[in-house]
Amino acid sequence: MNKDFNILAVDLDETLVKSDMLLETFWSAFSQDLLIPFKSLLALTKGKANLKSFLYNNSSVNIESLPYNQIVIDYIKSHRQNGGEVALVTGSDQRLAYEISDYLGFFNKVYGTSDIKNLVGSNKGKFQKGIFGFKNFDYLGNSFEDIPCWEYANRAITLNAKKNLKRSCEKVNNNYLHLQNLDNQNLFFNFFRAIRTYQWIKNILVFIPLIAARTFDPNLIFESVLAFFAFSCVASSVYIFNDLLDLDADRNHPKKCNRPFASGSLSLLDGSIGGFVMLVLGFTLAYSIGLSFLFLITTYYASTICYSLFLKQKPLFDIFLLSGLYTIRILGGGVATNLEISFWLLAFSIFFFLSLASVKRETELVELKKRDVISIPGRGYIVSDLNFLNIISISSSLISSLILALYINSPKVLDLYTNPHLLWISCCLFLFWNLRLHFKTYKGQMEDDPIVFIIKDNFSKIIFMGIIILVFFA
Repeated sequence: MNKDFNILAVDLDETLVKSDMLLETFWSAFSQDLLIPFKSLLALTKGKANLKSFLYNNSSVNIESLPYNQIVIDYIKSHRQNGGEVALVTGSDQRLAYEISDYLGFFNKVYGTSDIKNLVGSNKGKFQKGIFGFKNFDYLGNSFEDIPCWEYANRAITLNAKKNLKRSCEKVNNNYLHLQNLDNQNLFFNFFRAIRTYQWIKNILVFIPLIAARTFDPNLIFESVLAFFAFSCVASSVYIFNDLLDLDADRNHPKKCNRPFASGSLSLLDGSIGGFVMLVLGFTLAYSIGLSFLFLITTYYASTICYSLFLKQKPLFDIFLLSGLYTIRILGGGVATNLEISFWLLAFSIFFFLSLASVKRETELVELKKRDVISIPGRGYIVSDLNFLNIISISSSLISSLILALYINSPKVLDLYTNPHLLWISCCLFLFWNLRLHFKTYKGQMEDDPIVFIIKDNFSKIIFMGIIILVFFA
């Protein structure tokens, strides 16, 4: 080894940081300007370096909250303690690299992509050879694009490399070191976390028209199952889209910071591709059901996107839209099976889910109150709105129970049910559960989503099982 050797060159994307800064800046810019995808394509016509500069100029990534890779930081600190220098060499925009360097405070030199030169692949390898000298530096990277850098390096250091990447690295440099962090790197596990399969329980609502009509036609059941998975796939694509837009906000949230994208356990590229695949699959299933259902799920998708982009920041608009999204699922079940949906069911749905949406916002504000924080970025409510939301949630809940009681007393029920008196017991159970939900919210004992609470709460499971049994025997 050269006696003058003391340089450790470190890559940025998915190495020092468990994320891709090009996509970080894209989604940050997109959250502020809906035309960013089109503007980005225009910027790309002048080269990738120009695109990176454009996205940096139009984004506001919080450097301090980025998911840094602790094993890389520890290796850098060890190198410095042994008297070595450290350089940040990245394909990301030079200005972004300087911001990260200033925050971390342990880089001696910083090199990034300029307006005219994209510092990746062979460009990065030749650049380091020219700056540091042939075999006069170590290089720490994570991808096949880093092979030219390892070829010129004294020591090739990989991070979380798969077998084929390790082999390629070892072919160009026999002085190598493979680092592996202890974080959960299971792609499928983290992807299933990102699409929130537990939220699919909401889509059981598509079976409500089938249950209400008391019909068990196999063909109608099959159509309802298709509708269930269509809504689930489209909803999951929106969850991913929403998480990508809310990266900064999630990283500063006590619970949401552990989400796959915010924590860096799932790459933004994998998430973006996976979200697109889920969307295509959902719309394909919708098309197989029929054009009317396709139109309905398109409306659902457009509404959820509007919610993610700006309506979730608008007080009252957000909870009314959330209520409507639940009701659309019931309508979807009716459209898929060609079953008529009664006025009673729609009225109950609107008020009941307005109550749940209000509880969701109440829970967020209760959490803020505990932390002595006034508001959450990206939300239109402040802690002082808590009482107002409480009034909406309780009143909507009671109205939904009243509608259910009036429905039980309607002539249609006497035609459908042989033991309608059992429905009164189910109505009382529902009312008790509703009030208990609000009491738990008031006491600060709710999760950030009432659906999550229902899934985890054993008492809720018993209540709903009891209601289902009573309706079945009624």
